Amino acid sequence: MNLPFQDELTPGDMDDFGLGDFQHYQPSPDTLKQTLQDTQAPPPPQEQEDSADLTSLAQSKQPLVFISKFTDPYLNLALEDFIYTQMPKPDPTSTSNYNRLMFYINTPCVVIGKNQNPWKEVNLPLLNSLKIPLLRRRSGGGTVVHDLGNVNYSFMTTKDKFDRFSFANLITTVINNIVNDQKKIMVNERGDIVTKEGGFKISGSAYKLAKGKSYHHGTMLLNSNLEVLKKLLHRDESKLGIVDAMNSISSVKSKVINLGLESEKFISAVSDEFQNEYGLEVERKQPEPVEQEEDEYDQDELFGFNQFVGESERACKVITVSDESLIPQEVHETARELREWNWRFGNTPKFTHTLMNDQYGFQVKFIVDRHAIIEALELTSADESVQMHFKYLEEYIKEHKGLEYTGSNIAGYITHDEISDWIGQSIDGSI
Repeated sequence: MNLPFQDELTPGDMDDFGLGDFQHYQPSPDTLKQTLQDTQAPPPPQEQEDSADLTSLAQSKQPLVFISKFTDPYLNLALEDFIYTQMPKPDPTSTSNYNRLMFYINTPCVVIGKNQNPWKEVNLPLLNSLKIPLLRRRSGGGTVVHDLGNVNYSFMTTKDKFDRFSFANLITTVINNIVNDQKKIMVNERGDIVTKEGGFKISGSAYKLAKGKSYHHGTMLLNSNLEVLKKLLHRDESKLGIVDAMNSISSVKSKVINLGLESEKFISAVSDEFQNEYGLEVERKQPEPVEQEEDEYDQDELFGFNQFVGESERACKVITVSDESLIPQEVHETARELREWNWRFGNTPKFTHTLMNDQYGFQVKFIVDRHAIIEALELTSADESVQMHFKYLEEYIKEHKGLEYTGSNIAGYITHDEISDWIGQSIDGSI
C-alpha cells in the first residue's frame, strides 16, 4: 500500500521555500477531558529506573492513548515502534482489547517506506541543501513529508482485527462532525482519506503486521507547508537523472490539500472517538482529592496522563510522553539505528541511476547493488578525454568493493573538476 504525497508541479522559483512559515506545535491542556477517579498505579520505588515506568504502561492490559510531545522524528518513530512491540495480545477467546493509539508531530523531515529508493522518491540535492533529514520507517508504503503543521497517528491492534479501512473510517466520521460542508472527507478505495469535493488527499496510510499484531499509521495534513512538500518530492529527471528502482516500491502521485484544523482539536476529537469505540466501561463519578506528601509522585503525575470520560460510558488513559529522561534505553537505541546511513540509504534494493550531460556530450549509468554499494558504471561518450576522467573511478570500483553511493564518494574519483561537481550535485547535492 503506497502512501502517496507526490504532486505534479509547474515550474517555479526553487529558491523561496517558505521554511520560516512552519508553525510551532504547542499542545493545549484543554485537549484532554475531565479527569475520572480510578485506582492509581503505585509510585515506583526510589531506586527504580524511570524508563521502567513507561515500559510497564506500554505493557499494561488495557486500551491506551499515547501523545508524544517530542518533535524529533527519529525519537518518535522509535517510540512508536516500542509501544507497538510492548503492546500485549489478549487471549483469543477474550473480548478484551489492548489497542493503542499514538499521536506525534515532527519537525520537517521526509520519511520513505521500508522498501523504497530515496534517490527516486526524493529531491535529495534540495533536501540536503535545506538540511532536512531523510528517514526510512519500518513499515511499507510510500514517501511523505512531515512538518509541524501535520499530525501523525498510529492505531495498533491484533493481527486478526486488522482492517485497513476501519480506523480511517473512524477518523472521517469524527472529523465530519466538526468541520463545515466544504471540508467533508471520505475514505477512497485505496484507504486514503480525501476531500469529498475534488478528491484532494489529506491523509495516506501505511501498515505493518507482525507477530500477531498490526498497526495502521498515517499523516494528517492540517496546516502543512504544501509548497515545500511538493518541491521536496519533485525530481527533474533532466537534471537529477533517471532512477530505475527495479524492486523498490514507488509512490503514487496525488493532489493534496490541508484540512485547516488545529492539531489539538484533531488529537482531542480522534482520542474521544477511540475512547468511545475501544475504551473500558466506566461509572461516571467526580474525582475525590487525594492528600499527598510533597515528595510523593505517581505515574499519572509523572507522565501527565488523565483518565477521562466524555459523553459516552467508556474511557481510557491518555498518556502524554514529554520527559526524555523517562524514555527507555531501548527507544534511544532504535532511534540511533534509524539515523544510520546503512538503514536510511543502504537498505535500498538494487537500482541504476543514469545521468545525461549535454554540455560534454556523455551519459553515465551507475549500477548500484544491495546496501547502496556501487557495482559498476557504464559510460557512453565519443570523447576519449571524458572517458579518461572516469578511469580512476572505474579502476577503484573494480579493485575495491564497498564504495557507498554518495555524491561526494563518486565525485572524489573523477578527475575533471566541473564534471565531478556536476555528478556529486546530481546524485545527492554533495561534492
